[in-house]
Amino acid sequence: MRKPSSGASRAIRGSVLAHEAGISVQQVRNYEQAGLLPRATRTAAGYREFDESHRRALIAARALVRAYGWDGAVTILAAVHRDDRQTAVAQVDRAHAQLDRERERIQRALQAFEVVVTHPLDTDPRMSAALDQMARQGTHLRIGQLAALLGVRTSTLRFWEQAGLIRPGRERATGYRVFDIGAARDAHLVRLLREGNFPTTIIRAALDEMHSSPDGRPDRVGAELSRRNAQLHERSWARLRADAALVAYLDWRDGQNT
Repeated sequence: MRKPSSGASRAIRGSVLAHEAGISVQQVRNYEQAGLLPRATRTAAGYREFDESHRRALIAARALVRAYGWDGAVTILAAVHRDDRQTAVAQVDRAHAQLDRERERIQRALQAFEVVVTHPLDTDPRMSAALDQMARQGTHLRIGQLAALLGVRTSTLRFWEQAGLIRPGRERATGYRVFDIGAARDAHLVRLLREGNFPTTIIRAALDEMHSSPDGRPDRVGAELSRRNAQLHERSWARLRADAALVAYLDWRDGQNT
């Protein structure tokens, strides 16, 4: 275990650390107990004694908690304080890789909804007419009828069903597949995105987004995805700032041990 040099030994009251960080004294204690701060020494009476190492660790900890969440920050700084920087760096790498995967998913989903918005159902007269009739008469489409409207094979619709992309109902008497308006719209969306060479994972995500939207409008879903993308951008910058705070803290620790 590295020990700070005498340059870090000047005592700092917990209330001062709390005031500087904008948190409570109890939160400072919680940070120390979780490993976000180095272990504090104790007076003869059992009171914690903090010093410059705790002040600098707290600066890094606050940035890391905001950017990585409590558990992620604890993993990183607890590893630092037990001199296990490999674990700390691995956690940082995993978190950045997760953001990258999420960014790619959102970008692909945005591209998918651009396709949907520019190819709405009302530009397909046969499909639009069929859906209008279903709405008026309360009827359903059988698999052959829907396949003909979409210009695909019935086996293709069965494959999409097996992949979890569409969920037809069943006639009670015959057990035949039947598609209500929602299922037919889903099949239309799947066909568009398959023609755009989107992978099944993105198509499924697009359908989930449509189903979670109050009105299911592609333009509104696209707007929500754009909002999430902006939030992701802010999270990325927050992590970069937290990484800078972590490096500054690590450099200071290294300087105390030279």
